[in-house]
Amino acid sequence: METASFLLTLTVASLLLLSPARGHGRLLTPPSRSSMWRYGFPTPVNYQDNQLWCGGSWNQWGFNKGKCGMCGDPYQQHPRPNEAGGKYASGIISQCYPYLPSGQTMRVKVELTVNHLGYFEFRLCEHNNTATPISQACLDKNLLRMVDSNSTRYYIRSGEHGMLHIDLQIPGSVLCDQCVLQWKYNTGNSWGTDATGSGLGHGPQEQFYGCSDIAILRTCDKFRGNPNPRGLLSVLTGPIQ
Repeated sequence: METASFLLTLTVASLLLLSPARGHGRLLTPPSRSSMWRYGFPTPVNYQDNQLWCGGSWNQWGFNKGKCGMCGDPYQQHPRPNEAGGKYASGIISQCYPYLPSGQTMRVKVELTVNHLGYFEFRLCEHNNTATPISQACLDKNLLRMVDSNSTRYYIRSGEHGMLHIDLQIPGSVLCDQCVLQWKYNTGNSWGTDATGSGLGHGPQEQFYGCSDIAILRTCDKFRGNPNPRGLLSVLTGPIQ
């Protein structure tokens, strides 16, 4: 049994290494953990920050039965590079937003490098602990809605690509030293079957993710023009609009 398990793991690793680059998108505002280096943060460089896709479709749905890391890493990786304890999870807050008790709008920017239809979802976890990984239960507490449609999903139109600006509704109840914003892209270009029927976009699809560490505080003065709490680099600040 141990030999069979080792061979299966070796086969999966080989498939991951041989898989061609098929990046689809990345979360750029607020900068994700794997994309912070693009804005001058002293974080490790990840040239494949548009390929956080759970190790590929077969790895996610065939090997891991649909499971994926919270930030797009292969589920079987430990530590996962984009979760706390991993290479790209530096604990640096990439952006601070001033808090409004009535709720407010956050504008995010996603670069869609390849259009495979489907939809985006955004979740926000009030975590307040950069040393420990987030959980799905925490993320699910705040499934964010789009300002213009009030939907929890941003559907990708045919031919849409490049920089996409999306306004999200942030609940007035959210106040945090560290929140994790998760972007999820569930593509829709594969044929499959699920409970709603059969066809393009049904059943298991490729998924891409990104996670950003942000703060929502009554004042962002401690970040403005000063080093962040880890003493490394000033973060981006500004109103949520």
